[in-house]
Amino acid sequence: MLLAVDIGNTNIVAGSMDGWTVKKVIRFSTDSDDHKKEFSAFKNKFIEGIIVSSVVPEIDKKLGKALKALFGISPFFVTAGSFKGLMNIMLKNKREIGVDRLVDSYAAVKLYGKPAIVIDFGTATTFCAVNAKGHYLGGAISPGVSISRDALHEKTAKLPLVELKVPRKAIGDSTVSAMQSGIIYGYVGIVEGLVARFKKVLGSRAKVVATGGLAGIISTQTDIIDIVDPDLTLKGLGLIWQKIWK
Repeated sequence: MLLAVDIGNTNIVAGSMDGWTVKKVIRFSTDSDDHKKEFSAFKNKFIEGIIVSSVVPEIDKKLGKALKALFGISPFFVTAGSFKGLMNIMLKNKREIGVDRLVDSYAAVKLYGKPAIVIDFGTATTFCAVNAKGHYLGGAISPGVSISRDALHEKTAKLPLVELKVPRKAIGDSTVSAMQSGIIYGYVGIVEGLVARFKKVLGSRAKVVATGGLAGIISTQTDIIDIVDPDLTLKGLGLIWQKIWK
């Protein structure tokens, strides 16, 4: 059994994997004070390997020690260099790209085909483009849905912190519904606009694959998203492990 770990800015998601099939998933705050305790949920599993995708390098050493202490295995941290022979990365500075974006993109093309547009609704919302040759071209980064919601509340005197849900109509008849309209439908507009621009480069047949916490909500309000896969990153880690350690 493989343990796949995705370290994000807000949450850490971990899953036990049989190949690239996800068996059990846990989620906890990246700021957790006791990583060893959190990962003990997998202690009764026979873990043979650990693979990690991280965008928070300052906690990698601490987390690596916790995993080694718990399972007796040194985790493998994925880097841009790990994709050599797996996916061409067409960027001048490969080190600056968030490795989770590469993992998501690799999973998307392997599971759903290419060309592909991959959208991850995380702390930031990222858009990635993979062309018909399977080359990673780059993408776009915008503030996450929650960040946008929080900023409206924190930077204004009278706007409340609203629940992220789809309003009954686009034209809000209260402050709360107006904010929900602007946040949710406004974000749908961002998604549709960027996907349309990406497809001008990749072609109209590019698959649009979404993942991340709010992918489910946004996907209900647009037909531009073809596939929602909440476990895309974990599946990508499983696929990478199979290639590297085959």
